[in-house]
Amino acid sequence: MSVSPGKRILKWTILLLPWLLVIVLATGWGIATWTPGYLETLVPELAKGLGLPLEEFHIRDAGLFSADVGPVRLGSKKDGLRLGNVHVSYTPLSLKQGRVNQVILDGVSLNCSYNDKTLTLPVLDLLPPSNNNPAATKETQPVLPFDSMIIKDSVLLCNLNGRSLSIPFSATITPGKTIHFFGLLQPRDQKIALSAELGPSRNNLSLKLAAKDLLLGAMGDFMPIPASGNMDLDLTAKLDLSQPDTLVSDIQITIRNTDLSTLGIALADGEQFSAHATITGHTAAFSMAPIAIAAPYPATIAIARGHASSSSLTATASIAAAGITMPVDFKANQQGDLWEIALTSTNPETMTIRTKGHAIRLAGLDWSLAGKAGAGMADVLLTGSTRGASLGNTGMRTGAAKVTLPLAWPAPKLHTPGKIKVTGLRFDKHKLGTVLTNVRQQSMGLTFGGTLYTELLPSLRVPFSGQASMENKQATLNFDIRKYSLPEDFDPSSLVANMKGIKLSGDLAADGGVNISENGIESRLGLFLTGGTLSLVENGTTISGIRLFLESPDLLDFRSAPAQMFAFDSLTSGGIKVEKGLVTFQIEPRNVVLVERLGFDWCGGHVASRAFRVVPGHNEYDVTLFCSQLRLSDILAQLGLADAKGEAALSGELPVTWNNGKISFNNGFLHSTPGQSGIIQVEAMDNLINAIPRGTPQRGQLELAQAAIRNYEYKWVRIKADTVGEDLLVRMSLDGKPVGTLPFVYKREFGGFAKVTGDIKGSNFQGLKLDINFSLPLDRILLYKDIIGMIE
Repeated sequence: MSVSPGKRILKWTILLLPWLLVIVLATGWGIATWTPGYLETLVPELAKGLGLPLEEFHIRDAGLFSADVGPVRLGSKKDGLRLGNVHVSYTPLSLKQGRVNQVILDGVSLNCSYNDKTLTLPVLDLLPPSNNNPAATKETQPVLPFDSMIIKDSVLLCNLNGRSLSIPFSATITPGKTIHFFGLLQPRDQKIALSAELGPSRNNLSLKLAAKDLLLGAMGDFMPIPASGNMDLDLTAKLDLSQPDTLVSDIQITIRNTDLSTLGIALADGEQFSAHATITGHTAAFSMAPIAIAAPYPATIAIARGHASSSSLTATASIAAAGITMPVDFKANQQGDLWEIALTSTNPETMTIRTKGHAIRLAGLDWSLAGKAGAGMADVLLTGSTRGASLGNTGMRTGAAKVTLPLAWPAPKLHTPGKIKVTGLRFDKHKLGTVLTNVRQQSMGLTFGGTLYTELLPSLRVPFSGQASMENKQATLNFDIRKYSLPEDFDPSSLVANMKGIKLSGDLAADGGVNISENGIESRLGLFLTGGTLSLVENGTTISGIRLFLESPDLLDFRSAPAQMFAFDSLTSGGIKVEKGLVTFQIEPRNVVLVERLGFDWCGGHVASRAFRVVPGHNEYDVTLFCSQLRLSDILAQLGLADAKGEAALSGELPVTWNNGKISFNNGFLHSTPGQSGIIQVEAMDNLINAIPRGTPQRGQLELAQAAIRNYEYKWVRIKADTVGEDLLVRMSLDGKPVGTLPFVYKREFGGFAKVTGDIKGSNFQGLKLDINFSLPLDRILLYKDIIGMIE
């Protein structure tokens, strides 16, 4: 019986399997035994073929498919590269072909340094030098003896201008016709992705660098200015390694949440910094998108285009601030260790600068900053000019203005002086004159002093001084006129139009100042006139012994402080004389005058009023004059009614109305003090009597009154004052009796008293009430009209 084929195969398998296992194990043992020796021969040969200076090489463990090698050292002990562990993966076949599948480098430490303009990476010195022959650009890549290389848990130890920085990194290198490199840099836990390609020739390098949300604060000690924020970075570059001038790079930087508070700068909410640059060889073209700044001064800055090289820098930019936009051109050229710089800006158009509460209008603006600058130093000259300027609706404006100011850094204690000249300075219709100023840098601020050569008053010079600080953003100006004597017969209408027909003399003094800060513009003025005399040419009214004290806390929106004073020793107008006048007042906004108190001495007594306002354009005013202890004899004399003696004193109220240039009295009432009697003696009433025909009862009544009042003992006296048409009607009433006998007897035929002559005895009156009316034109009383006219 024959054996089946299946049994026959099983039999031979059982007989041959042990021998096959022995052969396989023997082969593996042989390869494993052969591999380390082969690697020790292969690796140096590969290194030599690649031009690498392999100085130390040890195989710690080698198997059929992988080996751990180390330490490995390329180059000298001092400047070389030492690898603690290299893991190699391969197959027997790949080893036979002189290649490995994968190389893993673990814990590599590389050194680098940067000093000013030079970057040094010692590991690059271990590579064979590039062929600078242009033909080398056509050479293909060297055949690398691995399919991929992985670098992990490694660090780049950098010395950047004396500061140390450790940058952990990892990378993957894939060779081929083009060598691909992918890496991750992690300086201070910030991630920067790096990818590169070398090919198709050994000198053609392409590079990409990208970072997202890079924290600038983590690298603050390496930044040129202290800042923080989140930065996105995109960089691409191409370079022929044999020709460095062929570098072409494109860089885009965006920074969000930028914090520049340590520089005193704050960006507007939501603003981000965005800049772009293109590098070609040793030059760069760049631009910056508009960025809005909130502090220290609101502004928007943009760079439309710029160009930089190792020895020059130019930029065309714009600055928009306070409602205007200024184009700016910047140029810098290196001269040895210093740079010649020039920053210029020209805008010939009329523009309006918006400030807090005010608008400054400029008829064009030119300015420049030119000089030398270097590391930590600058010495430049600032110049600026405008064809004219005005300050809002204040009426303040100028002609041409120019400034020249030397500046330096580090800031000197006291720098070379510059000059400021402002011509055609005006306020409303008044020509203020020309300002000449010396100005100089003092530390981080400016000091200045100068003179206003004004045309307001002959030969008047106004000295001033001040300072401005860049640190606290404040500027002050103060002026002081110690004493200026007004010229003889000075006409103040050149300053105040409605003072036409007036002559003024006296000694003038003034002081004041302006303070500019973040809160706006503050100003003040003190004006003082002493020993003054004012004369109204038309009617002969004269005010002498004038003292004026006026202080204003705001010149731009002109107003005064409360309780300003206008005082005088005497005022005469016609036959009326007023003494010791005092007016306290306040100038309110829109030129409204609040007369807080008005008072003067008149006829041996005092006259005062309550507060009232004088409003421009308002033509009607009602003022009540309160009279106290006015002597009747003086009232009659000053009004030209009669000559009188006696101590009769009257008090009361005189309501006065001013309406469209006309003055009137309404129910004015003066009376003597109740319970106090006295004697009054009145003469010179002949004018009243002569107007009445002789022999008439009316004349007799007046003659009796004339005789009685020549020596009259009164119980009370009362005067009423009213305006009738264009005249002032004064009604005087007296109750009492004549002193002594009067040459008058009663005549029954006409029912009144008649004057007697000769030896006929007159009458002794035990009581006689007198009512005397006077009427006089109001244009004789010009005092009130003139005062109100001057106030208006």
